[in-house]
Amino acid sequence: MQVGSVAHPFARAAFDITDALAGHREHVLAVRVTPMPHPGTPGDKGPDGRTFLQSAHHYLDAPTYLAVSGWDWMPAVRDRVTGLWDHVRLRSTGAVVVGDPHVLTTLPDLPDTDTAEVTINVPVRNAAATPSTVTVRAEFDKVRVESTVTVPAGGSTTVTFAPERFRALRLRDPRLWWPNGYGEPHLYDLTLTATVKRSVSDRRELRFGIREFAYDWHQPIVISPPGKPPLEFVDGAATQTVTFDGQHARHVRIQAGQRATGWGISMFSLSVADGTGPDLALRREATASSSENDTNGPGRAVDGDPATRWASQAEDNQWIQVDLGAAVDFDRVTIVWEQAYALDYRVQVSADGDAWTDVKAVSNDTPLGSRATQVETFASQTARHLRIQTGARVTSWGVSMWALSVQRQAEPDVDLALRKTATASSSDSDSNGPDRAVDGNPRTRWSSKFEDNQWIQVDLGAPVAFDQVTIVWEQAYARDFVIQVSDDGQRWTDVKAVSNAVTQLKISVNGVPVFARGGNWGWDELLRRVLPDRLADTVEMHRDMNFTMIRNWLGSSNREELYQACDEQGILVWNDFWQAGQFLPNPPGYVDIAADTIRRFRHHPSIVVWCGANEGDPPPIVDAGLKAAAATEHPEILYIPNSAGGIVSGHGPYHWVEPGTYNNRNTYDTGAFGFHTEIGMPVVSVVESMRNLVGDAPEWPIGDVWNYHDWSTVGNQRVGTYQAAIDARLGESGSLDEFAARAQFVNYESHRAMFEAWNANLWQDATGLLLWMSHPAWHSTVWQTYDYDLDVNGAYYGARKGCEPVHVQADPGTWQVRVVNHTTTALTGVTVTARRYDLNGRSLGTPQRQRVDVARSATTAAFPLAVPDGGGLHLVRLELRDGRDRLLADNTYWRYDSAEEMRALNGLPSARLSTSSSTVRVVEGRSTVTTTVRNQGRAVAALVRLAVRDQHGKRVLPARYDDNYFWLLPGETRQVRISWPARAGVARQVTVTAQAYNS
Repeated sequence: MQVGSVAHPFARAAFDITDALAGHREHVLAVRVTPMPHPGTPGDKGPDGRTFLQSAHHYLDAPTYLAVSGWDWMPAVRDRVTGLWDHVRLRSTGAVVVGDPHVLTTLPDLPDTDTAEVTINVPVRNAAATPSTVTVRAEFDKVRVESTVTVPAGGSTTVTFAPERFRALRLRDPRLWWPNGYGEPHLYDLTLTATVKRSVSDRRELRFGIREFAYDWHQPIVISPPGKPPLEFVDGAATQTVTFDGQHARHVRIQAGQRATGWGISMFSLSVADGTGPDLALRREATASSSENDTNGPGRAVDGDPATRWASQAEDNQWIQVDLGAAVDFDRVTIVWEQAYALDYRVQVSADGDAWTDVKAVSNDTPLGSRATQVETFASQTARHLRIQTGARVTSWGVSMWALSVQRQAEPDVDLALRKTATASSSDSDSNGPDRAVDGNPRTRWSSKFEDNQWIQVDLGAPVAFDQVTIVWEQAYARDFVIQVSDDGQRWTDVKAVSNAVTQLKISVNGVPVFARGGNWGWDELLRRVLPDRLADTVEMHRDMNFTMIRNWLGSSNREELYQACDEQGILVWNDFWQAGQFLPNPPGYVDIAADTIRRFRHHPSIVVWCGANEGDPPPIVDAGLKAAAATEHPEILYIPNSAGGIVSGHGPYHWVEPGTYNNRNTYDTGAFGFHTEIGMPVVSVVESMRNLVGDAPEWPIGDVWNYHDWSTVGNQRVGTYQAAIDARLGESGSLDEFAARAQFVNYESHRAMFEAWNANLWQDATGLLLWMSHPAWHSTVWQTYDYDLDVNGAYYGARKGCEPVHVQADPGTWQVRVVNHTTTALTGVTVTARRYDLNGRSLGTPQRQRVDVARSATTAAFPLAVPDGGGLHLVRLELRDGRDRLLADNTYWRYDSAEEMRALNGLPSARLSTSSSTVRVVEGRSTVTTTVRNQGRAVAALVRLAVRDQHGKRVLPARYDDNYFWLLPGETRQVRISWPARAGVARQVTVTAQAYNS
């Protein structure tokens, strides 16, 4: 007996197997697995390192895993993850079943957080054949509420527990859920039961958090979606049925107007019917104004063969008519168009075939879309010439506008620029000249060359008074522009400067602005082999890096354990849906599965954003459906359509750049820091993990096995710049050991600089930064913080340092020292000190020191960091201490004028490091040891790497260090607390090793 099926990897299903179990004591469950219909092109990444393998056909199976046949950070999965890799559960319930609850929490007295209100919506379904009286109960902490309802047979209802009716749901002194670093992520255990006749029919247990999100942004220009064409072509044909009041006639004519293409008018079939009755035109006599050839005559439209067609000559105003043989009743016509359809036509009827009466006019013109109207007013001007002088563009295209109008506010319907002479700095083609902006046609446009600082101007014919300009922008609008006037078209006067810059998304939690810092989670594991421990471990590593957000890229992880771990670790979740690139206009079931996904996970307090698509907008139908689903199922959570447009930004850089470049807003395509969803670079991890990557292949020099593992000179990662940066700083490497050790300097320095650039501009226009990527799906050479073995490297600790909740830094590129406070408590009377040392540990110059106060969730600049006499490579040690001289934060930089100066590290004396460790103790499920490292040498110990190893010298993973990849001055000690999971099979007897670059 087949009990059901599931067609998409993001869909879930519940099957009632009561009847299948009846009458049998033993049962066998068989699962038939069918591969995806469009598996893509087989193949591996080749020796040229070319990375993208996917065939771009997976969207035909949407929703599905778009990365399954390869991306630039993972190879193709051989079987396209066909099979079972998520939970299959057998549940026993009564006839009344509890659905997915919605727990809404608010803090009504913000900024005061002493009061919270909790509303619980519990869907209840009755599978019985008779109505059921159900008592629904909700319990958490010391709260217990219940309500009794009657659910009709086969029906559903939602039981709502709201504080207006249940006073117990208005909580005093609630334990709040906070993002990492801002407070503890407190969770409440909620039990829901549905009881029928004193017997529990169903029971659900879950955890929720009390928090309230707020979202702030400003978007001056909002481009409308593209217009949806009335006709939808499938395999080259589009069916259009036109209904009208009932007619009684012998002749029917389709009188076309304008053509949609340069060809004539073409249709596969023309049918006439009354309601759902037979085709009255089938095999009747048909005539037409013209035919393109003898083969495609009008009779082909009524011959009943879907493969034949009538096609007219390549002219407008063509017609085809059918003699029905006698006067009959009908109320509709159906046309199956070929691609050369009519933009407009009239359905006509006649008694004699000569005198025609219009029955209905039809337009197949696509509605206007992809535009935004901007109206700017100013003090009245009298001038003959008007110019729009643009500055920066918002896209890589030029500047494009559908219309430019000049008006008086008192007469807004009078366009003084209409059909006047327009000129421009440039046009991208002859068909998009400046005259198109003033021709009165809403479907034509002016579009400049792909450059900034373009202009368009209009000669109004004579000096006239005006005080308003209206621009209808196409998607490629100007980020800023100036309205200018002139009497002679040569000398221009500025009238008004306009900024269309977007103030990007800022997220607040419980009334506190939160810097959304973290990374993209692209794929749990290449073959979906994700055990709960590993998933929990990796989310915990995100917490350890001081991250506050994970972006579930393309929604590629749909495991409950991911959301649960983020709840527990205080990690906000940005959850994408399943689109990137090409997409069907309205995939069957797509929006329904999305709505079910929202219901499934909405009780998790970590979910903060639902996003429609990766680096693009969903098709209009899908976008509207997703927006409505989020508003219905999870209304307190923000839905945005695009992960890298509108109120957020993205697009890298994905390759290595000079660290100081990150602090230049022009590095980013929006000219702003903003809420930036993707930034990253190649990352070569530690040598042990790299050896696991190469396996039996030659490890050095870099070769094919590296290419296979995402090392691409032709992809977004541009590994050549990364390798050149390492070589420039420390010289060309002669082995994998050398290269992996040297890479950690670049990994650390760059990842710290990324986050410190956002710290430097916090709340000016910097609100969020997500690494591309933070979690690897397999052994890779790019875009990771920890590696597939779960070992840490310089990228991990550079990011961890830059994301500290309380932090002291020297801004990238400018060396402005500042204190950063990503907490809910102000820092008062703290002192920041900067000291400089040469490579022998000698102090250079006088320390700089300043006392500062820093508000909660804010930064305060202290002083610019001076360069010591002589310059050259030296260390900068920043410290932040409170009023009792307790260390709050420190940060060590290696400062240099040119990359080559770092080669002085190659000539340092060998570091002499000693370690001593405490006894291993188990604390809260983790084996824990404290290790003291001392530099007994006469030179600095550069970038000291600690590692926990078992009695065989193998790494104990994953291990968490409260500091790593640090520098030690001669005679300096560092105490580091280290822990790892206390699980069966994980070593308890360990050694902690310390290795500096110059060991």
